[in-house]
Amino acid sequence: MTQLFNIHRTDLFPYIYLSKNLMKIAGYDLRAYLVYRRTISRPVYEQLNPFPRYIDPYLSETGNPALRPQFNQNYEANISVDERPILAIGINDTRDIFTNVIYQSDTSQRQAYRTYDNLGKNKEWYFRGLGALPPGGRYFFVLGAQYNHNFYQGSYEYKPLSFKKGTWTIFTYQTFKIDKRSVITLNGNIRLKGQQQFYELSTFGTLNTSINRKFLKEKLVVTLSLSDMFASNKNNFTFNQGSVNARGFRQSDTRRFGINLRYSFGVRKKEEANSIFNVDPPVNN
Repeated sequence: MTQLFNIHRTDLFPYIYLSKNLMKIAGYDLRAYLVYRRTISRPVYEQLNPFPRYIDPYLSETGNPALRPQFNQNYEANISVDERPILAIGINDTRDIFTNVIYQSDTSQRQAYRTYDNLGKNKEWYFRGLGALPPGGRYFFVLGAQYNHNFYQGSYEYKPLSFKKGTWTIFTYQTFKIDKRSVITLNGNIRLKGQQQFYELSTFGTLNTSINRKFLKEKLVVTLSLSDMFASNKNNFTFNQGSVNARGFRQSDTRRFGINLRYSFGVRKKEEANSIFNVDPPVNN
């Protein structure tokens, strides 16, 4: 029997901000902002598809066709340079939050399955700071840090769920001009022991570097790059929610060495405007 249904609803997603000019730094405007916005996150196909995928003899993965979208309200106060926040504090209030969960199999105590579910609500407050040496010299340096504190409330396997956890992330971006034709860059991040969804993670991070050299009257650019140079993108994890109590070790094979050759034939695209704070904190999944 075929079932048909329609859902009609109207939602508003305002974005409102107030700003005030404070001063100028190295020719850039320093402004203060108060921001409010409401957003929606919809499940993608993979999160809805109920077809199971077997990962190992003890774990499978499946989507949840009953998954509902989540709504988020963000309140933030920040101080920005060239419209890039260098100091920010805010709150994310999320309802009908959906996230990756692990449930015990109905057929075997030795097997579990990973899926997505709406668990309730989450209130997160965060603080982010960013500092830099202004560009123009031989050395350019950016260092930033972000602290997130989450408070989940809801249900997991039909039982009350409530816990709090905070996590620090530190990131950096640096460049050094060896001469007029050669530049070394270094960027990386580290996430200190904390929380990612419902997993307790040990400290991990990555460090990447590259060197650029110009040849043939600066028409040819050769780039040598090395990502995850210390193979440090690995962590121990624990998962203690509901009837599932798991521990393990996770390592991502992200170390890569690359060579890139780029030659300019004289047709140049319009260059985008660069900001001294045009660095976003990295995300590790």
